[in-house]
Amino acid sequence: MSVAARRPRFFGIVKGETLKVSRQLSFWLMLAGSFVLLAIITLAITSASNIQDQLKTDPTGWAYGARDVFGTIFQIGSGIFLLIVGARLFAMEYSSGTIRIIYARGTSRLGLLLAKMLTLAIIGIALLGGYAVVAGGILALLVNAWTGSLASLQHLPSQFWQDLGMWAVVQGMSMGIVIVMAAAAAGIGRSLAFAMAASLAFFPVDNFSVILEALGSRITRQDHPWLNISEYQLGANLNIVLNLIEPGHHARAAFAAPLTPVDGTHALVVIGAFALAFAGIAVGRAVRPDVLE
Repeated sequence: MSVAARRPRFFGIVKGETLKVSRQLSFWLMLAGSFVLLAIITLAITSASNIQDQLKTDPTGWAYGARDVFGTIFQIGSGIFLLIVGARLFAMEYSSGTIRIIYARGTSRLGLLLAKMLTLAIIGIALLGGYAVVAGGILALLVNAWTGSLASLQHLPSQFWQDLGMWAVVQGMSMGIVIVMAAAAAGIGRSLAFAMAASLAFFPVDNFSVILEALGSRITRQDHPWLNISEYQLGANLNIVLNLIEPGHHARAAFAAPLTPVDGTHALVVIGAFALAFAGIAVGRAVRPDVLE
């Protein structure tokens, strides 16, 4: 009697990738460190003398300011977190050589890649939801302690809550970019060290290069091409996209922005182009028939 060969199921692969992440000590240490860092930053913010005064005189402005501060903290923290976890998840089998065993057991190359991406997307959604609950709780406690009630938050205009939803969408977009970037870096280098280094270096280099472009324009006394390069940089467009797409333009970029004015459509197209490029590299390298670790 013949027995049909059983191939791994997609959601079984996702479960396996989730177990890999959950059993990594570094994953839990980074989570714990994030909570400690958030507590320190919260104490630093609340020590400013003008924070309470602004809440009483301009609660809407205070709410947007709190969103920007805590939003920047999340964008930096979640980006670093997902880059490290993602680079490790995508590249660990390449570095250890176990990728051959996984493929030999019938796991689809593209299926494995998509399972890793889905695992990281689930982690990203959990991070965003958990952070929203924690940060919202902290702000509610502060408002109640300073004013004796939550009336200041209850009377915020509906536009603020719509803009807050827009912020969540942009954060999801940013995390998606980080995931496909880690996948592309792992695919190109096929090693954990390269994936980690390339992923973590991309945004600092990208943001710092905007400063160099501004200096190049001043030194040469020429706007072209120096100022135009920043229009097509991923980091600069990600930094400014929320301000461009929300109606009131309340968001403020914490890092480098394009040196020449761009609109929301331009920023979204640039971000989408980078996402497609990273995804294309990741898929192209994953489905190659050779495994050269």
